[in-house]
Amino acid sequence: MSGQWRSLHFAGARAPFLRRTLPALLFLCPLLAAPESPAASDVQDSCVDCHSDPDFLVTNRKLYDYFQKWTESIHKQEDVTCTDCHGGDPGVADKTRSHEGDLQASKRSSAVNFRNVPQTCGECHDEIYDGFRKSSHFEHVVAKKQEDQGPTCVTCHGSINVSVLNVNSVEQTCSRCHNDESENHPDTPEKARSLLNRFLSIHRYYRYIAVRGDPVETREFFEAVDAAIRDLSVTWHTFDLSEIEEKTAAILDTVKQKRGEVARAYKMKRQERDEQRKAGAAKE
Repeated sequence: MSGQWRSLHFAGARAPFLRRTLPALLFLCPLLAAPESPAASDVQDSCVDCHSDPDFLVTNRKLYDYFQKWTESIHKQEDVTCTDCHGGDPGVADKTRSHEGDLQASKRSSAVNFRNVPQTCGECHDEIYDGFRKSSHFEHVVAKKQEDQGPTCVTCHGSINVSVLNVNSVEQTCSRCHNDESENHPDTPEKARSLLNRFLSIHRYYRYIAVRGDPVETREFFEAVDAAIRDLSVTWHTFDLSEIEEKTAAILDTVKQKRGEVARAYKMKRQERDEQRKAGAAKE
């Protein structure tokens, strides 16, 4: 029993009012004085409850920025929270208990240690992870004598509010490692930019077909192309530029041909509509 409740108990021995109410107070003491975490039963995600504190803007700007990035991310939209990647227990409000486990990236056993990042991301992005494990990048990450951080998912995509490399950003990203100074395949950044530029053409043809094509007639076409694009995404993460180029060219040829078919059919429909309007005008 705490000091506050002990003094209340002794006072009750002298005061008639407290003598009458003492049994009820003693019954309530264990409930009021219990060292249970505040509103423990109401805790839904203690990570979010704590890290959303705006005071961190001053007291811990790095943690504040991390949380803000998460609130704007695709991860939040998909209900991926702190513990899905970092571990811990979001069901308790106590700071020590909620942070149990190897949460720090510097620890080898941490899920966000650079060697473990691909596997952690692979819990959701399993097909991408399978492709990445075939790459030379992955070999650098898992090298037994590797002391510096090798290229992982976060090297190219970031860690929280992730980004997908595009024709405007890929060259700069790749050139961090692949450049004349390192002599590590310095032609890679330009090749990657060129390949993504071709993918932009695929995207343009794809949208044209989606907007002007017949939904029923193009259904099987889109199913096949979507499967090929998913496969190309996996191949990109093997970093085999020759295979990426081959698959990109095949998809580009397919959508370009289909775009031509759709354009011709669309032109014919427009001509038919124009003729019908002219015929209707003539009758009037």
